[in-house]
Amino acid sequence: MGFDAIAKYYDQLARLVFGKSLIKAQTYFLNSVPPSSRVLVIGGGTGWWLMKFLQNNPTCRIIYIEESKEMLKMARKATNGDCRICFMLGTENSIPYEEKFDVVITFCFLDLFSEDQLNEVIAKILTSLKPNALWLVTDFVNTNRIHSILLFVMYRFFNLTTEMSNQILPDWERLLLNNALSKVEHKFYFRNFIKSSLYRVN
Repeated sequence: MGFDAIAKYYDQLARLVFGKSLIKAQTYFLNSVPPSSRVLVIGGGTGWWLMKFLQNNPTCRIIYIEESKEMLKMARKATNGDCRICFMLGTENSIPYEEKFDVVITFCFLDLFSEDQLNEVIAKILTSLKPNALWLVTDFVNTNRIHSILLFVMYRFFNLTTEMSNQILPDWERLLLNNALSKVEHKFYFRNFIKSSLYRVN
């Protein structure tokens, strides 16, 4: 089933639950992307932010990988098939092995995996990044009981609607730092439930 089942409603649901917080979090560090960067986006969803990004970063080139056919279709439509974006149906295993990227962007992607799986995913992505590359992350964190309740409801919802197997938020911050990444800056949103972070490959 995957995210095809809720692709048409995903952005509306996110706005209903989080207001503009998730939008602000996902766009906060986009201005940190250097001109002419080769950008890898994994699990990009509907791509609602792509055109604004390219307006501000017209010399960047993007490989956009998404596992949901419907979300990929929506992202392509939202950008009118802009030639600066190469859309690919797939996962982190679909990253072109011959490519090396200056920037990778993962929005609400790392939470899809168990910690063991995420370690492998991070290692896979790192092999495609240049030295000193940037990694832009927006994802959820769990620091109190309210966060735990929200996460339980969210994971249960996505388990029922998309058959997503993971049910526990991985400690993605620790895993990124353990994999030779250093944090440059971060910012919290939605009562510290959403965290946007900028990392650099050591």
